[in-house]
Amino acid sequence: MSEKELLQAKLNDFYRTTLAGAKPLFDDKHLRELSAPLLISISEAYLRAPVRVMFVGKETNGWWGKLSAYYADEDALASLMQRYQQQMGKSKWTGRFFQMLSRTARELNGAPAEAIAWTNLMRTDWEQGKGYSRNSKEFSAALTKMSQDMLRFEVELLEPDVIIFACGTSYDSVIKEAFPHRTNSEPVVKRALWQFNVGKILCFRCQHPQVIRKKNSAFKPVNTYYAEIFARVKANFPDAYDVPMAGNISNA
Repeated sequence: MSEKELLQAKLNDFYRTTLAGAKPLFDDKHLRELSAPLLISISEAYLRAPVRVMFVGKETNGWWGKLSAYYADEDALASLMQRYQQQMGKSKWTGRFFQMLSRTARELNGAPAEAIAWTNLMRTDWEQGKGYSRNSKEFSAALTKMSQDMLRFEVELLEPDVIIFACGTSYDSVIKEAFPHRTNSEPVVKRALWQFNVGKILCFRCQHPQVIRKKNSAFKPVNTYYAEIFARVKANFPDAYDVPMAGNISNA
């Protein structure tokens, strides 16, 4: 069994066990409102990357089907793996989140998007009706715990060198609950870019890529902050890059 197959088998076993254990915590209404879970399909490109990068979003915006469909279909996990591969295998995206994910893969690994491990802070989104956000961080303690358990296991198993939380300040509480033991915390730009470590992992929390700079805003365009992340990653892993680069945004 290859490294990829071994890791995927461990990940899938954890997904199955965790989701099975969580099922009694969701009633029929919950199962109809919550999306199917986002589950990582590990790529060879990620495992071979000189710097392993995990790109973490908030939650999906509709995904495969509902949570009820996952529990009703014995082949759901395989279908969700295919859905993940399909998403990461795209060559073009219209949404700014995946455009930035793709740019991150090019900037830090010189590779397509599948060289990045994409996951989310919240494992499912919450359909609340037309005109409402699919934000699920306030849905229930059970969903939050399941999501945190999955994220922590993914990080432990996949051993990223860098984690980029592309979610904005409104999810800081979720990050802090999931990873309470943080060191070297640095507010690079208050409310825009935060750098810290989880163990040896270099972490950044940045504004969501979809943020649009308002007229007369004190913030710079969001792409500026991601460029700063790329520069700081390259400076921290000089052996992986030809030209080390230093950060250029002053502390705020």
